[in-house]
Amino acid sequence: MTVGTSMFLFLLPLVAAPVAFHLLMRRQRKTVMFSTDLFFDSMKPRLSFHRKFREPLLLVARTLLLLFLLLALARLAFPGMGNMLGLGGTQAVVVVIDNSSSMQGRAEGSDRSKLTVALEGARALLKNMDERGQATVVLLVSDSSAAGLGGMTSDKGGLLSFLESIRATEATGDPGKALLRGMALLRNASSGGGGSLHVFTDLQESEWKDTALAGDDVGAADKIFLHRIPSDKPDLPNICLVRAELSMRRILPNQPYFLEVLLRNDGEQDLQVRVNRTDSEHSVAETVTVDVGAGSQQLLKLPVQPKAPGRHWIRVWFEGDGFDGDNRVFVPYICEQKGDIYFLDKASGTFGLLPLALSPGGDGRHTSLVPAFLSPADLSARIKQKTPMMVVLTWATASALDAPTSALLDQYTQQGGNLLLLPAVNAGESVGKAPAWLGAKQEPLTRTPVSLPLQVADRKSPFWSELRGLDGQVRIGSAFAKKHYPLSFQEEAGYVPLLETGEAQTVLAIRKHGDGQVVVSGIAFGRSGAWSSLPRKKTFLVMVQPMALGAVANLGNSSHSIVAGQTPRLMPGKGNEMSITTLLGDQVDWFGLRDQAPELVRCGAYIVSIDGRETCLTVLPSEQEGHSAFIEESEVGALDGISYGLQTLANEDDFRDELQQSLAGTGLFLPLLLIALVFLIVEGLLGSPPAKLRARATDDDNKEPWVATPMDRENE
Repeated sequence: MTVGTSMFLFLLPLVAAPVAFHLLMRRQRKTVMFSTDLFFDSMKPRLSFHRKFREPLLLVARTLLLLFLLLALARLAFPGMGNMLGLGGTQAVVVVIDNSSSMQGRAEGSDRSKLTVALEGARALLKNMDERGQATVVLLVSDSSAAGLGGMTSDKGGLLSFLESIRATEATGDPGKALLRGMALLRNASSGGGGSLHVFTDLQESEWKDTALAGDDVGAADKIFLHRIPSDKPDLPNICLVRAELSMRRILPNQPYFLEVLLRNDGEQDLQVRVNRTDSEHSVAETVTVDVGAGSQQLLKLPVQPKAPGRHWIRVWFEGDGFDGDNRVFVPYICEQKGDIYFLDKASGTFGLLPLALSPGGDGRHTSLVPAFLSPADLSARIKQKTPMMVVLTWATASALDAPTSALLDQYTQQGGNLLLLPAVNAGESVGKAPAWLGAKQEPLTRTPVSLPLQVADRKSPFWSELRGLDGQVRIGSAFAKKHYPLSFQEEAGYVPLLETGEAQTVLAIRKHGDGQVVVSGIAFGRSGAWSSLPRKKTFLVMVQPMALGAVANLGNSSHSIVAGQTPRLMPGKGNEMSITTLLGDQVDWFGLRDQAPELVRCGAYIVSIDGRETCLTVLPSEQEGHSAFIEESEVGALDGISYGLQTLANEDDFRDELQQSLAGTGLFLPLLLIALVFLIVEGLLGSPPAKLRARATDDDNKEPWVATPMDRENE
């Protein structure tokens, strides 16, 4: 009913007009004397009944005709679902949009995403609200890239514009956080009068199965409505990206590295996917085909070899599975300039093949490592000029260091330097004692009549990352030792054995020392093979690079990864000020206090600076969002014990029509008009009887009255 049609309700007193007219226009009765009433008693009962009740029935028919005609013209309607949807009276509405990664999937029976259907449904809801109603939009995943809203507003244009800025994230939503915020907004806007909270979501089980709200979180007059967007069932299983890690070593130009990418098949059938890779120095994608078994994981090692120093990124994405929301990752890294390696002995032959393995050309052309041979006395001056990548010295040199040089090496290592101790090629029995801060010492030289096989001691150490196969095994080939110094360590030093002989004697070990690392060897790397056959193996070239570039120290290429939806405020570092610089992905460039750092909700490659120290940050997609389990029943665990309404939003056009109809109610114009028409017909029949009935009544009136004769009386 509108304002214009409500005037007919004020005309309802006219319904009494037929009654008043009947009372006022009644015929005056006159008394007529008859000698007998036999004439009237002889009239047929049927005609008497018709004349006795026709006028009252005619009066009722005319009265009801006017009543139903006025009600029809007033356009009355039954209340629709407006009140049931919390849109009746003074409107206070909070719309919650599920923008988690799963909403990128297709809606059932449609080629559009579930997020598109959700946004159209929310748009229809806002457009059909009262102009004076208060509303706002809350996201299931907080997204700083979406234009922010200050709170409840009656500016529907602003709300609709905000809907246009919403994009799907690669994070998992937090229903508890979003619903609590929505309830707080309703509480402040409705002043105890209640409001409605409408959630547009696919009800993914991983998000909505656990309790999100308590009973006292919802006001007595508040209402919650869930609009479930059904999900299309994919034909293929989902392959999710679980991990993407670049070597923790310092990155130098021309050095070979590997990016390890771990894929997981969540389905029940084997699947083959195409893995693509580009980087900041190559725009053409390289593609490999990978088979991932059902319910298993597959590790990929993608080669990386930067050509120039600076900030770089690697982009990896794959195709061919049932869900695209977790199929990409961007990995940043910082490539440094060429680095120096200081050998503390002017005779290069002392170190055997090690200088050649570290720098084949001797000038850093191939590995960006430049060897320099100097005496321990020159070390202090050279370190002041330029900090080297690594310092190499023999056990004999280490035992002969003076206190200042020993302290200098200790400080250099703890601040991120790399130190390598090994026997000289021509070393004999060990002499002297290494500095105590090393926490390691040589045992007497061991010579065996039969060469002892060298075995990998700790396969899990990051030192072996470049030699670890896809099956997790480390293979160095067949290498033997003819003589060696067994190594022993202080218990608190924290050394991790890397190589040992067949007699379980450690000959190569590594430890983290401050921000740097120390590698100790009991084998010299001579050319002749008098010590070991290891230097003549191809794996030796791969082994020496982690010694120089920091296999366990991460000062040079400090990297960290988080899952989309998390904040980088927990990254390592002691400073309070943080800056985030975007290399690739969602633009988040930001500076401020670290406890106010924004949530990063999409994949990206970032450089995070804390107290002047730069760390590479990778944001991974949430591995939960590819799960195809959705709540299809009427019970939602997140709202256990709370009253709510649940309906399926399969098509936003149908939802819009239903919404408009429910807000307008069910119109009674046509039924009331039909009833009025019925009484019009009844009134016509009573007011103007059919010709047959009129003729019969006339015949009865024209008959002569019957008078009893004397003969009739005698017969009686």
